[in-house]
Amino acid sequence: MEQWQQILRVSLRGAPMPITGKYTVEGGMIRFTPMFDFDNWRSFEVTFEATKIPGADPSEPWRTNTVTKMIAFEGMGVGRATYVKHVYPSAAELPENMLRFYIEFSAPMGRASALDHIRLIAENGDHVMDPFLPVEAEFWTPDRTRFTLFFDPGRVKRGIKPNRDLGRALVRGRHYALVIGERWPDGRSQPLKSTYRHEFTVIPAIEKPLDQRDWKIQAPKPSTRDPLVVTFPWPLDYGLLQRALGVRRGGAEVPGEIAIDDGEKRWIFTPRDPWATDSYTLIALTLLEDPAGNRLGRAFEVMEPSADERDFIEISFLIK
Repeated sequence: MEQWQQILRVSLRGAPMPITGKYTVEGGMIRFTPMFDFDNWRSFEVTFEATKIPGADPSEPWRTNTVTKMIAFEGMGVGRATYVKHVYPSAAELPENMLRFYIEFSAPMGRASALDHIRLIAENGDHVMDPFLPVEAEFWTPDRTRFTLFFDPGRVKRGIKPNRDLGRALVRGRHYALVIGERWPDGRSQPLKSTYRHEFTVIPAIEKPLDQRDWKIQAPKPSTRDPLVVTFPWPLDYGLLQRALGVRRGGAEVPGEIAIDDGEKRWIFTPRDPWATDSYTLIALTLLEDPAGNRLGRAFEVMEPSADERDFIEISFLIK
């Protein structure tokens, strides 16, 4: 079997081991029959090494080249290739004490290790050494369309050993690219549509807590479904913004839809029903963070717990 696999190797794209099957020679052709049928929605790599054929004359031109082909089966539709939809934070300038990225895909992804397909590349073309936190249980949404990529917090937090030994992965004033390789297999074992690059410049670290007094609330007019707009002085965490803010009226939650834009500096709430002339409350869970891990009332660099351990804060506003 191993000798045949040296001549004709068939493997799932990106997999290190060849597929097990039966080899036969018929009419001068080598035929491979897999132990199990080839699956739809998968791509396979076939490599033919003519020089490995016993007794072959290596001087014949057709025997000197290795031939590799990609094959796919019904259902692989070219237009169905999975792609990276968004990377957050989306801003072109990010702080050097960044803690996480969110990577959103157009379809569910497979089980391959994420860090095998992600690189952080500096402006001189060098790969940044070990910037991300290796974990066995990766952080995906249940549908596997959003991956949370963590920087190694030991390198981010000042004063502890990894930070002293290696420094932060990001250096202020420099330009970087987060590169997501196209060979990352999706949930159907297909490669991504293309390699994705998210480029950004690094600004000084943000090492102060969030303060709701710095937020600007733009209240809508009554009897309309115009949005409530909350603007922050710097970008906040995209994932947390979708669940850490809400609106109440008289203690009851106001139903509506959330949007986030302006590089995660603006939270927009559109109510299901028109606004009434009344007092409302913006509820902010204190777990809300910016991309550097600074929370409401507590900076990431502060080790001691805050004296104020509320689960949420309330900000009143009037629609009139």
